[in-house]
Amino acid sequence: MTAPIDRRFAPGLRPDRPLGLEIQPSERKVYDAIASALPSDWAAWHSLKIRTKPGQFAEGDFVIADPARGVLVLEVKGGAVRKEGGVWLQNGQAMKSGPLEQAHRFVKLLLAKFEERGKVAPLVGVAVAFPDTEFEVPPTQGDLEGLVLGARELPYMEEALPRLFERALPKNIWRTVSPGWIEFVHSLWCESWPAAMSLSCLVKDRGAKRVRLDAEQFGALEGILENDVVLVHGGAGTGKTLLARELARREAAAGRRVLVLTFTEALGLELAGHFDGAGSAFPVAVSPVGRWALERLRGDGFAEPERYEPEFWDRVTRLAAESAPLWEGCAFDTVVVDEGQDFGENEWRIVERCAGTGEGDGRRIWVFADDGQAFWAERRLPADFERRAVKYALKTPYRCPPGIQALAEAYVAGGWGSGGAGLEAVAREVAEGTIKIVVSGDTEPEAHAAVGREIRAAKKEGFAESDIAVVSLRGLMYPGNIAHSATLGRCVLAKATDLHNRERVICDTFLRYKGLERPVVIVADVKTDAERYNVRMNIAVSRAFGALRIVIPPKQLASDEILRRVVEIEGRGKGET
Repeated sequence: MTAPIDRRFAPGLRPDRPLGLEIQPSERKVYDAIASALPSDWAAWHSLKIRTKPGQFAEGDFVIADPARGVLVLEVKGGAVRKEGGVWLQNGQAMKSGPLEQAHRFVKLLLAKFEERGKVAPLVGVAVAFPDTEFEVPPTQGDLEGLVLGARELPYMEEALPRLFERALPKNIWRTVSPGWIEFVHSLWCESWPAAMSLSCLVKDRGAKRVRLDAEQFGALEGILENDVVLVHGGAGTGKTLLARELARREAAAGRRVLVLTFTEALGLELAGHFDGAGSAFPVAVSPVGRWALERLRGDGFAEPERYEPEFWDRVTRLAAESAPLWEGCAFDTVVVDEGQDFGENEWRIVERCAGTGEGDGRRIWVFADDGQAFWAERRLPADFERRAVKYALKTPYRCPPGIQALAEAYVAGGWGSGGAGLEAVAREVAEGTIKIVVSGDTEPEAHAAVGREIRAAKKEGFAESDIAVVSLRGLMYPGNIAHSATLGRCVLAKATDLHNRERVICDTFLRYKGLERPVVIVADVKTDAERYNVRMNIAVSRAFGALRIVIPPKQLASDEILRRVVEIEGRGKGET
């Protein structure tokens, strides 16, 4: 369900600012030119879409309204544009149709909308803009003369716009136009723009704000740098990994030897990517703790099996932790631990061996942890470490929008409680389309087919495959896990650890995807009687920083009071009783 359409209107350019991560560079140039030159009583809209058939739209790049004259539809073509032998070429590639022809098709649909509502339309004309092409002499063909804006004309849009209207609009035609026709055009933009673009644009806009440290995080950062033993607690999405990365970078820049250890392999690989390559000025060692132990054992002649059994990594960390000689010459100045709540006794011994154990030796251990994501109850921070550590708390969530954050926190708390703020946030995002509960069939094939449909729906919303992750609540050893699928929703899938397949839809388990994030997360394989179900849900839900879809069979929904409340909200929004 989409949010109610806001039909309020005032002259000006809509949207009132360019959508930086969505708008094409060529269209941005035209947007800026129009924004600086649009007369105060004129109206203009970027990306007005009119539905042609289900799931398909025709688009007017810019639609400009002069109350005294009518409407100009401006088609934008970026790159090098030319016409040879009657064929239009863009960057050397033939277009399916010319830009004016495309604009005329849109005009036909626009006029049909007026007719459908019984309204008399204003005069409508077309023009084209080639913002990346500089013409020594503008095109002189009869159908183009006076209707083309090149790069040289954009700075003079104040003079160019009236000339375009004069040249483009039909001559010697007079009609009594229906009152409120500009507001009617605006209503068409309101109908098309949010449904087709708003969710993906909203998500990407939010995403741009998550990668910058704020005052709370800077305060913690400065304090951590002043102390050798630090424990930072923070819920999902509070910026722990971002802060850990920045600390590692600063320590390396100061000439200190830095090691960053994670529990999850995929997160370790992701972090390593930030410090690898020519763009990294200072070396930082980054590794999942199990992989770090395995590399040391290999150097000591460890016989690695051809196939890893479930107990393999426990054995690797135990053997590595027990061997002091294995770690000779492996002491770092600073050891940064992310996902500290998942480190067991053996992992902690490895941390201490890498950091040195002498008091006052100047070596540092900085640990980031989230008790809400602690899946193994028997794993705890060492009491001695907790006693010695200076503690910081990150309280502000940055990753998830408020409704998704509230849903994740409900699983940490074990329910909604008596307060209504969390449910109100969920209700807003259910209406916005950010949160959606998808009730599938009871069988695994039916549930997995529903996940595939949600992938296709997300792509129709404007998300790329690289924006989407499917997170299973079951372990990888379960034979029916959706993560064993090769394809879903007509997409080839990749695992969280497949760094060379980052452009594909990721499909993996909640534990393997812990610490990572994507704009769209689809939670699958929901089984409410699974061990530590609430922790599984908290981890999976909090991976989404934009849109969340939970695919759940009816029998499982009946056992999840938290999601049943969300479904009730969704039903009320649709007018169901």
